[in-house]
Amino acid sequence: MKKKTLLSFLILGVLTVFLNGCVWLIVGGVGAVGGYTVTRDTIQGEYDVKFDDAWRAAQSVCSILGTVGNRDSSAGTVEATIDRAKVRVQIFQITPESIRLKVKARRGIFPRLGMAQNVFVKIVQQLM
Repeated sequence: MKKKTLLSFLILGVLTVFLNGCVWLIVGGVGAVGGYTVTRDTIQGEYDVKFDDAWRAAQSVCSILGTVGNRDSSAGTVEATIDRAKVRVQIFQITPESIRLKVKARRGIFPRLGMAQNVFVKIVQQLM
């Protein structure tokens, strides 16, 4: 019975690594404070970067990938349409030197985690 349980956990661990994409590769690149979180339509992570740098990177990535609709620097939000999906990037200042980056993507009522992950990765790459 112990072999079966151990094998199940090993398979689960391997699948977790392979099914999460390239986000694993970038978490340590900028200096992750608390790692990252993934839900059905949102990916978020905490990084040791200044708010202004993250804000510029988010605007740049969203304007390159699609059309930027609303942007509010005081609220730290950028809303864009990328490949017919509505993408919302939120930047929260945690400390003067760290932020929480949150990217949500939906097309209609359907989540687009792949799109959120793509935008998230590109923003973090610009911060490196």
